[in-house]
Amino acid sequence: MTAAPGNSTCPRCERSVEAAARFCRHCGTPLRSPTGSLLDQPAEHPGEPDEVVLPAPRRIQVEGERISLRALQQMVSAGVDWWQMRLQAGEATREEAISSIEELRKALGSLSHQLAQGRETIRITTTLTPERRFPVGCPRCGKGNRIHARFCISCGMPLAATPERSPEPPGLRYATGLVSDVGARRRVNQDSGVVQSFRLADGSKLICCLVADGMGGAQGGERASALACQTIINHLLEFSRTVDKSYAGWRDVARAAIATANSAIFREAEVNSDLRGMGTTVVLALIIGETAFVGSAGDSRVYLLNPRGVDDASHQIAQITVDHTMVARLVDIGQLTAEQARTHPRRNVLYRSVGVEATVESDVTEQPLQNGDWLLLCSDGLTNELSDDELRDTVFQAASPQEACANLIAMANSRGARDNVTALLLRAEDRPAA
Repeated sequence: MTAAPGNSTCPRCERSVEAAARFCRHCGTPLRSPTGSLLDQPAEHPGEPDEVVLPAPRRIQVEGERISLRALQQMVSAGVDWWQMRLQAGEATREEAISSIEELRKALGSLSHQLAQGRETIRITTTLTPERRFPVGCPRCGKGNRIHARFCISCGMPLAATPERSPEPPGLRYATGLVSDVGARRRVNQDSGVVQSFRLADGSKLICCLVADGMGGAQGGERASALACQTIINHLLEFSRTVDKSYAGWRDVARAAIATANSAIFREAEVNSDLRGMGTTVVLALIIGETAFVGSAGDSRVYLLNPRGVDDASHQIAQITVDHTMVARLVDIGQLTAEQARTHPRRNVLYRSVGVEATVESDVTEQPLQNGDWLLLCSDGLTNELSDDELRDTVFQAASPQEACANLIAMANSRGARDNVTALLLRAEDRPAA
């Protein structure tokens, strides 16, 4: 294809692209343009907003907590082009292309309407569930914390005891359960789950809870999730030999573990053509003392549950990870409601996963734990079939984490689970005084 005057040609798809573009808007191939970009300045410029990579050609820039509406409009337009190209190349069915293009067209219409009203940016929300609000303010950063928190969840500042606070327990002990099942319709289980304990240099214990949901065909998805778990466990084993419980960089450890898994999967897919394009979601929780460091990439989830409530409104369950899906972003711009997103037919189209690109950005949060808390890590095969209320009730009615996991899987399968289903539960209880 001959490039239009003043434009260049993509070396991969040979379609015309703007001369200043750093990526082909049709297939996403990086271009060797020394200056300029479809989305303002090139990444080499200091102070440029982070660049978030989406599937195929779609790339947008995020500055702080806001997204440029014009950048998002370009992303949606490029998505339409991408589906048209796949349809023409025979890589997608007509029904798939029509359905996805129609959804993108609606999103583009909503964006155009907001641009016409004079809006230039939108704020990014952090989760589909209601924002969690905590009553105990941190004297250093001002962020809210739970009543029983001993340290600020945002900056780590020690919090003074309050009259409402119960006496400090001698510590927490943990019980875990894990069940992974092929589901009612699949032949191969592409999910993986691991619970592994490590002894740190000072004799204290690190617990790693990990769930991965593979993708890329039966062979590729199964290999990607297994390799992610194996790589993360090996990474933590090596690291645990040199640190103690007081180490302050556990957020970085969780982020580095996911990045290491990403590199391992990406390298293997490069050398094995049968595995090309494989990837996986990852959610992990590193339990150190009475704190969980939660990392995620993809749409597998981590929930926090407690019969006494997990926020000031006494909600007993809250999703503490973010779904990295296009549908979740449509909720952010007002195109869909949170309830519609939970049953949307394209809700599992990811814009972030592990192993698909050379690098990955993961979310990492710090969650203080207290007596009665449960952490539920699960693949989307579970949340596709059960509502949050059903997850909560099933967990609270079980006698143990393992029984709760088994009951969750059985309930999902009884509804004809369309995907592999994995549930991992950790329960925190006060340790009896010596």
